[in-house]
Amino acid sequence: MKREITKTEETGNKPEIFVLKPYNHKQLADFYGVCWLTFQRWVKKHDEEIGKKNGHFYSIKQVLVIFKIFGMPKRFKVSLSEVEEMFKAA
Repeated sequence: MKREITKTEETGNKPEIFVLKPYNHKQLADFYGVCWLTFQRWVKKHDEEIGKKNGHFYSIKQVLVIFKIFGMPKRFKVSLSEVEEMFKAA
């Protein structure tokens, strides 16, 4: 499920498409503006809540848990409740 959103000042004014899908460490780290090693340390502290990845990717459910724990990345102008609605509709 896709939703068009606008980027913040730091990333420019071009519209960006937010797609709720499985993501890997690097992609999620980029969303939060940290290196993937830092993000990996963050996630490790919440291993029980998030669970193990399936291969290199976190499932959509795990991505939602990550967003709940760390908040929605600031680069996306979409609320967590809107993301949860996307998940329910999928």
